[in-house]
Amino acid sequence: MRTLIKIAPFILLLTSCGGSKLENLLKSGNIASQEFSVTIPFEYKQGLMVIKATINDKEYDFILDTGASNVLSKELHKELGLKILDSEVVYGAHGTGQELEYTKVNTINIGGVDFQNTIAAIHDLNAVTEIACMDVDGIIGANLMRQAVWDFDFKNQKITITNAETSLDIPANHKEVKFFVGYQGTPSIITTVNGMRVLNNRIDTGYTGSLSLSRIEFQKLRNKNKLAKYVTGNGSASVGVYGAGKPTVFYRGLVDNMRFGNLELDNTVISFSGANSKLIGINFLKKYRVIFNWNTQRIKLIETQPYKNTTVNTYGFGPSFKEDKLYIKYIIEGSSAQKNGLEIGDQILAIDDADYTTITQNQWCTTLKNGLVDASKKAINITIQRDSVINKLNVDKTIVLQ
Repeated sequence: MRTLIKIAPFILLLTSCGGSKLENLLKSGNIASQEFSVTIPFEYKQGLMVIKATINDKEYDFILDTGASNVLSKELHKELGLKILDSEVVYGAHGTGQELEYTKVNTINIGGVDFQNTIAAIHDLNAVTEIACMDVDGIIGANLMRQAVWDFDFKNQKITITNAETSLDIPANHKEVKFFVGYQGTPSIITTVNGMRVLNNRIDTGYTGSLSLSRIEFQKLRNKNKLAKYVTGNGSASVGVYGAGKPTVFYRGLVDNMRFGNLELDNTVISFSGANSKLIGINFLKKYRVIFNWNTQRIKLIETQPYKNTTVNTYGFGPSFKEDKLYIKYIIEGSSAQKNGLEIGDQILAIDDADYTTITQNQWCTTLKNGLVDASKKAINITIQRDSVINKLNVDKTIVLQ
């Protein structure tokens, strides 16, 4: 069932410094076959694509993420007994860095295609509850994907992997945009937002949101009087590979025009947060069939349903999970949540008849999957505790930006 209260979006971004000692390693890899074209299914978990891949004749679940390099869970690395090649500080979407070790995987088989000698970081995927809920073994990243052409059919949840784009049936009316390739394979594009040119927008299937820019672009647009309509939020509005970001100010703005390649979007909501948030995510991409060709450095987009995101219609708060309890993690100004007195840090004890006084990790995983409130609800009663005081508040879903 479609939900009204969504958990903050994931951004499974992993980047290290260009020119680093791992740069050449991440460019390594090859495919055993000269000619191939295979089609595989994928499933959605927490809004991200998950595929099956085989290593040493055993099948594993991997997130498919154009915004990261390959990752193996610590458990899978131990199981495979792979040698450590090197280590480096790697940064997540919120600017937090950790030193990760890297290894080489001799063969990762996806749909019968052998991707050989690719590099993978080793990371504790259970350290972040939202990722642990997905029960995956790693991430297939752009450093592997760059070896082939990938055709994402989001509508039918299928992916075609081929050596040649000519093997694909591509309609003449497709949209197209040139992309630039980072050393770990991540594609980025140039966009124009209300006439302002923006560089290094990552096409990121590890981001469950739609269109996102940083606070720097927000300030530039405001300074140039090119963004009149926006709302402000406070708190932690996304979850990265190292956990939730620090509480901060974020924005949702309505831009008149956004353009990349020969694709134009009018009257579109964009999120503005952080310093590294220039992302085009899966909630936008899945309105299209999307073909990535790293050889030609082109992305083709074939519309399957209209993309329309012209309002922010929300209760105005988001939940987080910590030590078997739910808390308010962000508030949007001008929303019913803010007007009726909800504050960041309030413990959620109940929503209507659902008791959240204590909640297990398994129950939180179910909440991540289904949300807190179904689509038939237009108003809720929420019981919160602040310090030792318990209050019951009414919160409506309202349009805060249009």
